[in-house]
Amino acid sequence: MVDPAPAHWPSTVSYTSRSIISRSFPPSQLRYINSRATPTTTLRTLPALPICHHPKDTVRIKQIADPKHPACGQNGLFVVRAVKPRTKVIDYVGIIHSRTPPPEHNSAGWIDSHEKSDYDLSLVRCMSTPASPDLKDHVPILVDIGIDADKFGNAARMINDYRGVACKPNVEFRQVWDNATGWAKMEVWALSEGLRKGDEVLISYGKGFWSARSS
Repeated sequence: MVDPAPAHWPSTVSYTSRSIISRSFPPSQLRYINSRATPTTTLRTLPALPICHHPKDTVRIKQIADPKHPACGQNGLFVVRAVKPRTKVIDYVGIIHSRTPPPEHNSAGWIDSHEKSDYDLSLVRCMSTPASPDLKDHVPILVDIGIDADKFGNAARMINDYRGVACKPNVEFRQVWDNATGWAKMEVWALSEGLRKGDEVLISYGKGFWSARSS
């Protein structure tokens, strides 16, 4: 069962407990995000993407009122109980899409509709492999697959960057594989010090995020 939207969810974003595959996602790339897929697998033949229930006993969305906070007036994600070190906090849910042009497209004319999103993470990034061992003339290309929570996601999209708030992040992103369905997932895990009750969940967006927005 898909969860209802948590309190303080923005009306401009669709809430979901399960990621979806973009309609433009190349079927040939499914094997890079599902361990059961083959080069000829279609989405219909694979298990449904896993449901990621909202951990209401762990986190809540809260509007930030501190004028010194970089996101003052916006939302943040806060823990309602202590979280142990090196444990999962929440899944990151969104639209799974390919940043790699499909074979039928000229790369020069390919447009990534998620390119300017502030909520787009790298889910899988690897070099392509031959569709079959017989294809010895295969030329590897970079397969770059993202998960974007800009317009469609869950409470994890509310996690702010630690800069200007704390001296360091208290969580990190981890790419994992769901054993039951074979799908690649993105999760948020507490770092070595854990989180105390009332702490804001803070992560590092990475230097690439900030450099792209300062150029």
